[in-house]
Amino acid sequence: MLNKTFAGLFMLTLMAVPTSAQDWPTRAVTMIVPYAPGGPADVVGRIVASGMSESLGQPVIVENIAGAGGVTGANRVARANPDGYQFLLGPGGVMAQSLGLYKQPPFDPTTDFAPIGLFATAPPILIVRKDFPANNLKDFIAYVKANESKLSSAPPASAPARM
Repeated sequence: MLNKTFAGLFMLTLMAVPTSAQDWPTRAVTMIVPYAPGGPADVVGRIVASGMSESLGQPVIVENIAGAGGVTGANRVARANPDGYQFLLGPGGVMAQSLGLYKQPPFDPTTDFAPIGLFATAPPILIVRKDFPANNLKDFIAYVKANESKLSSAPPASAPARM
C-alpha cells in the first residue's frame, strides 16, 4: 500500500513540475512596414529592427508591403499565422483609415490586432519654401483660403490634408 501511495505522489509531483516553454523566437522574425522603402516609417522600422535583432538573438527582417495607404501591408499581417513571427509597424493612421475609407475593410483593427508597444512618435510639421508669402500658421491659413483653387498638397497616406 505504501508503494502505491508513494508512486501516486511521485507521479503527481512529476506532473506538477513545469515544462519548459518553447523559446521565442527560434528563427527570423519579419516586421512589415506598410509603406515604401526610404520613408520615415521605414527608417524608424529599420532602426528598431536592428535593436530587436540584437536583443532577440534572431534576425528581424524589415519587409516593405506598400499600397492602399498602408492597408495592404496591415492586411498581410492580419492574415498571417498568429505565431509572433510576423508583426506590423502599424502607424495609427492605417488602423483608423481602414474603418473610415472602406465599406468593408479587409481587416478589423479592433479584433485582428493587439498593440504591444509604442516606440516612436512624430509630430506633424508644416514646411514651406523660404519665399512663400506666409511666415506663420495664421498667415498660411489665410493664404490657402484665398488661393485654394491654385494650390495642391501631398501629405503622407496616414495624415490626410485638411485646409
